[in-house]
Amino acid sequence: MIAYPRKRLLILAFVSEGMLLLLALLFSRLFGIRLFPLTVDVVKDVALGTIGTLFPLAIFAFFLTTKSENLPLFGSLRKIVINDIKVLFTNASLLDIVTISALAGIAEELLFRGIVQPKVGIVWASVIFGLLHCLSPAYFVIATVMGLYLGFLCDYYQSLLIPIHLHFLYDLGVLICLKYYVKGNFVKSS
Repeated sequence: MIAYPRKRLLILAFVSEGMLLLLALLFSRLFGIRLFPLTVDVVKDVALGTIGTLFPLAIFAFFLTTKSENLPLFGSLRKIVINDIKVLFTNASLLDIVTISALAGIAEELLFRGIVQPKVGIVWASVIFGLLHCLSPAYFVIATVMGLYLGFLCDYYQSLLIPIHLHFLYDLGVLICLKYYVKGNFVKSS
C-alpha cells in the first residue's frame, strides 16, 4: 500500500474533526447542554485520564504481538492497524500526530460524551462512537468497548476532561507506536 500524503491527512483530520466539534457546539446550544467547564479539578482529572490510558494501551500493545494473531477479534484488528492505519501516518510528522490526536480527543469526546451520551445514554453513545470508527466488525467492537469505557469514566467522575485527555493520550500513544516502532506489514504466520 502506498503512503498517504501528509497534506491530505491533515485536511481530512481538520475537516472531519472540525465538523464533529461544530456539531457538538451546535447541539450544545440547541439542547441547552453545558460543555464548559470541562472539569472542576484539572490536576485530578488529568491524572485520572493519564492512568486510565494505561489499560487500553496495554491491550493495544498485546494485539501488536504475534500472540494475538490467532485470536478471532485481535488477529483481524492487528492486520487493519498494521496494514491500513499505519500507512495513513507514514508521512505525518510528530507535530501532525499530536495535532490530530488532540483534535480527535476534543471533538469526539465533546460530541459523544458531552452531547450524545446525556441524550441517549452510555450504551447508545458508545455504539454510535463505534459506528463512526467502523473500519471492520472487529474495529467496531473495540471502538464500542472503548466508548463504553470513556463513557463510564465521564459519567462516574462527572468530568469531560478525563475522556478528552484519555482519548488524546491513547491516540497519541498508538500513532507514535505505529509510526516509529512497528516495522513492516502484517504477515500471517503459517
